[in-house]
Amino acid sequence: MTDPFFVSAHERGVVRVFTTDFDAEGNAAITRENVARLLGSGLDLDPARIEVFPSSRLDPMTLSEYLREGYGIPAADLAGKASALDALKGLVILVASSAFRGKSAELDPKNGIRLVGAFSEPGMQPPKPMLPAEGPEVTLQQRGATALPSGGRKPGSTLALAALILAAVIILALVL
Repeated sequence: MTDPFFVSAHERGVVRVFTTDFDAEGNAAITRENVARLLGSGLDLDPARIEVFPSSRLDPMTLSEYLREGYGIPAADLAGKASALDALKGLVILVASSAFRGKSAELDPKNGIRLVGAFSEPGMQPPKPMLPAEGPEVTLQQRGATALPSGGRKPGSTLALAALILAAVIILALVL
């Protein structure tokens, strides 16, 4: 993820951490339902995928511990920001990628809302191509697979079908 203010339509497993510079009264007006208005214009966020809480609510747990345990963010990814996260006072806003409902978005936090960081869950990176981008094509024969005849049947299936029909004809002839 290169720009934490841009959300790709294909983004998965990223949690963005915001905080506020408002006083307690201003913070009280922020709910998960109105976070979209504060993060940019025209955003349609799923409030169920947003958390809004005072940092003191985590006591005795720290915010970095909460992100590790609750969101599965690796400690190594938090290492450079853990002290800053744990020192946050006031309101914390956590917005998961799934809150964007699979739509791309550009974030433009309003005055008083500050992005602290964006963190990725392990294993949530886009899949990498299995084959190299350049180089010779690998055919089925090179992989050890046998190609099917143009009819789509395995070799010998016609012979097996003919033997089955012959057996049925012989049994009928004996019975009659």
